Amino acid sequence: MQTVAVVINTDKVMAVDAGRALIPWLEARGIRPVLTPGGAARVDRLDLAVPVGPAWGEAELLVVFGGDGTLIRAAQTVAPMGIPILGVNTGHLGFLTEIENGELFETLEQVFAGDIVLEERLMLQVRLERAGQAIMEATALNDAVVSKGPRARLVHLGVTVGATQVARYPADGMIVATPSGSTAYSLSAGGPIVGPTVDVLLVTPICPHTMTSRTIVVSGREQVTVTVLETPGEVGLSIDGSDPAALIVGDRVLVSKAPYGAKLVRRHTYRFYDVLRQKLSNPGR
Repeated sequence: MQTVAVVINTDKVMAVDAGRALIPWLEARGIRPVLTPGGAARVDRLDLAVPVGPAWGEAELLVVFGGDGTLIRAAQTVAPMGIPILGVNTGHLGFLTEIENGELFETLEQVFAGDIVLEERLMLQVRLERAGQAIMEATALNDAVVSKGPRARLVHLGVTVGATQVARYPADGMIVATPSGSTAYSLSAGGPIVGPTVDVLLVTPICPHTMTSRTIVVSGREQVTVTVLETPGEVGLSIDGSDPAALIVGDRVLVSKAPYGAKLVRRHTYRFYDVLRQKLSNPGR
């Protein structure tokens, strides 16, 4: 291995300290680290700063220091390049991150020896259409959320799967999630937990004003369309927790499986359901 990219959540002291310790460890093994300009500045190694873009395609591994949010944002950038991602948890829940900080160097030795598994996680391709024209496109590892603003009443949303209209929902919003996102906002809204490598999309209404609305689980080969039918106020589209893009009546949000997934580095001992038990029984960790 010649080049390793490093992403650091610069707001977390533990993440910064861990990133600072990793750099000389890599260099002692003849491996070139590359960092975002912000991360390089925080660890006083501006000589290693490389703006995120095509130059990152040279990396054979990405190490992410932070929580799930940091990993999700990194995945949006490097997943199209096919770069494997090793997440080091310096946050709280850590459903996506693979290891805790104290396990880093031992795990990297396993990575360099090829003694790991690459777990591919489904990602979403999201397109916002207005009057038949695409005005925004993005990818998501967890979810795409259409929801009302803080002062709005219920919004009315139409959901179509493929070419078939499913229902009209009066609700606070709608979540279209991946299996990875099934343990995030969708879970809080009453959606099911789904194994992370299952090829499905989850459509979960948020606080629906009906007694019969439940999550719909659809094949990953289907396209889900959420249409804004009626709204008394603000409504927006958020991708993986991003600031919402404003929507108007008639807008359509088209969500389908992206042509690539996020490749997460896993040790042979990793078991999703072990993580699930540990994290949900003690969510403060």
